Amino acid sequence: MTGSAETPVPAAIPPGGGHLAHVQASQAGGTLPLLALAAVAGLVATAVLARRNALPRLPLFACGALCVLVFSFVVGAALRPAGPAGNTAAHGTAHGAAAADAEQPARPGTPVLRTLHLDGKQVGVLVVPGRPGRNLVGIGAADARAGTGAGALREGRRHPGSAQTWVTVDLPEGGSTLRVSAGGETGSLSVDTGDEHPEVPAALSSADAPECAAAAAGALVAGANSPLTACPSDALSAEDAAALRATVRFVAGRGAKSAGLVADGSPRGRKAAAVVRAAARQEGVAVGTPGKDRPLLVTAGWAGATTAAEAVESGETRAQGVYLAPWLLTRPVLSPSAGQLIPLRFTPRTKEAMAYAEALSARLPGEYPTGSGYEAWQRARGESPAPRPRLFAASTAYVPGTMISADGEGAGGHHHGAAVADWLPSGMISAVSGPMREG
Repeated sequence: MTGSAETPVPAAIPPGGGHLAHVQASQAGGTLPLLALAAVAGLVATAVLARRNALPRLPLFACGALCVLVFSFVVGAALRPAGPAGNTAAHGTAHGAAAADAEQPARPGTPVLRTLHLDGKQVGVLVVPGRPGRNLVGIGAADARAGTGAGALREGRRHPGSAQTWVTVDLPEGGSTLRVSAGGETGSLSVDTGDEHPEVPAALSSADAPECAAAAAGALVAGANSPLTACPSDALSAEDAAALRATVRFVAGRGAKSAGLVADGSPRGRKAAAVVRAAARQEGVAVGTPGKDRPLLVTAGWAGATTAAEAVESGETRAQGVYLAPWLLTRPVLSPSAGQLIPLRFTPRTKEAMAYAEALSARLPGEYPTGSGYEAWQRARGESPAPRPRLFAASTAYVPGTMISADGEGAGGHHHGAAVADWLPSGMISAVSGPMREG
């Protein structure tokens, strides 16, 4: 069965709009003309009844006032300037601005984010970097496939830290059609990779690819539309280095004399491990491999951190708390019951952070909000994180009943119903410290 390309989703109603927002969003020939006709008919009927003295003055006055009010509303709604494409054909978003951005086609050679209607539901499709050659296609369905042309579509696979199914697809230069299959139904979308061949970030061919894609998605849902030239794991930011030093200082302040370290070979991972070791020497804390009953510091990427947290949960590794690097704010790393703590410069459930989570859920249904995605969202919107991080604890609650895993399948954390728009629907992310001293 074949679906239509790039099926639009109605934009979400702005908060406070209620039923009037539905009326105002109606197209010509819909609700507004009917209301106008009813108001005019009501005014005529009221005038006729008044001339015949068929009803007391008070009910007549009330009916006339109501008809005038309805007619005034209709006129005001009709004269109101329409949003981009009327906003009714926009892909679903949590905010009107994001809906307008969804209307605009991607610039050639930039990441692509679209929604297809497949197997009776909206399926998000993310293409990175959106340039000629090897591309990663993230699809919000467990059984997804993708490819070009009329040949067989390639089967995708899951990666730690992401809810998407990822397929590697070679795209030609310029415009082409990408075919996507999920739930036994196939749809298609147009992709324009442009005619330039800049170097693709190396992280897209590594275990850090989902994090890089999450950052690209965060920028896209914030309205940015620029080429993907770098990934979060390419370098260690000054802010993250400072947060790591503050975390080591916190661990030392709790009396720890030694700590385990889980790092990786990415440019960020190597630099982060060096920062942790230097800070630990300054604080008199010995750093070695994960060991029995001592704090565990994790500076690896999503894949390595997920493995480390699961090892602590299973008892394979015994640790006095798992201290995560700031970029490890992603649901699968936080879901295992391993005593995770993470330094953050924002509170995940504030209005600003939830706006990102909701916009991401609308444009890329089912994907997890992540720290890397939110940072990209903030940069695209010109927002600044808090100057000093605080330490947050992640905790998951076991509640008998319907259970899901971190990736939404099988047993795992308890599902609270709004998983697609929450940072950790199976638990809480709570501050356990004040602003931490950096330096």
